[in-house]
Amino acid sequence: MTDLLVANVRPDAKTTSDILIKDGRIAAIGPNLPREPGLQVHDGADAIAIAPFVEPHVHLDKILWGLPWHGINVPRTLREMIDNEVEIRRNLPWGVPERAGNLMRQCVAMGSTHIRSHIDISTEYKLDNLHGVLEAWEKTRHAVGLELVAFPQTGMMIDPGTADLMEAALDEGASVIGGIDPGGIDGDPKGHLDTIFDIASRKGAKIDIHLHEAGDLGLFEMGLIVERTKALGLQGRVVVSHAFCLGDPQRDKVERMIDMVVEARIGIISSVPGANVFPPMFELARRGVKCAIASDSLRDTWNPHGNGDMLERCWLLAYRTGSRTDDKLIECLGMGTSRGAELLDLQGHGLEIGCEGSLVLMAGENLAQIVVDRPKRALVVKNGRIVARDGKWVD
Repeated sequence: MTDLLVANVRPDAKTTSDILIKDGRIAAIGPNLPREPGLQVHDGADAIAIAPFVEPHVHLDKILWGLPWHGINVPRTLREMIDNEVEIRRNLPWGVPERAGNLMRQCVAMGSTHIRSHIDISTEYKLDNLHGVLEAWEKTRHAVGLELVAFPQTGMMIDPGTADLMEAALDEGASVIGGIDPGGIDGDPKGHLDTIFDIASRKGAKIDIHLHEAGDLGLFEMGLIVERTKALGLQGRVVVSHAFCLGDPQRDKVERMIDMVVEARIGIISSVPGANVFPPMFELARRGVKCAIASDSLRDTWNPHGNGDMLERCWLLAYRTGSRTDDKLIECLGMGTSRGAELLDLQGHGLEIGCEGSLVLMAGENLAQIVVDRPKRALVVKNGRIVARDGKWVD
């Protein structure tokens, strides 16, 4: 069903209204809208209605959600963490379709109706992880939009054949080319970036690069990304995830780099990490950079934390940045909703007539309060269809 009347709610915590969804789109908003015969009606009990959360960076193929607790053994280096994960994944009792499906349903239950996920591609994995996630999506696509990144987690230049597989992934369901720490993983920043930018340019794909490398190395690599983005006319189509270098204390260098990022229209995603510096998200937003927050690694071999709840991530941003006023708390909420939609260029995200008929209901006083208290999602609607209720997936 794509026709639904969500009655007695407060859109964005404003005046109590009804929201009519017809053919999957918001058709009317106002008090006491007519109840057409046969129309499904849900009484929102004066809950707050907001546009859905957006999860712009997660790893569906890595997830251990639903499996017994996995104690984390944290190796000393990123390379050791990658190799450790590869070994553990060889012996998991569930395959990618089961694990990825579990997390998709959890994200929907928490109010996210769009996900961008990085999918590991290598000569060992080939395209198996991609196919597994797509198989899982067949059972959840009515509830969540999905965008997949062909991601060379284990290395690309050091694993000949991976680049060809990443390009092939674009013909089999992926739409974004990923990259990771061109110096630290592949030891060849120029070769790594030249390869992924060449694929993206030829195939008309977007780019999303993990850049954990901090300090001068990270700033140098960010400069290489800027150069290639501008040279190939890919402004507005490139995202850098993590970008720890933009949180560096060398403020003069960082300010110059932010100027370059603004000019190249490069987007920035942060998971608000607990142990690392992260980009100045509010400053980036103020200067016109498309930026958002995300879960990234959660409940996998890297990290036991996280539950697919983007509202919790908004609260974490507020906590880490000392955001206490209502205005700042609402800005944190936007980093998990509207700014994520803008960064991923999602059309029709919002609570206005003509927008996609998708929304989340929560009991609460106002938008600032729901960031702090993180209430249960009373209802999640995707294109006029109820897909989660009381924090649980509706089958």
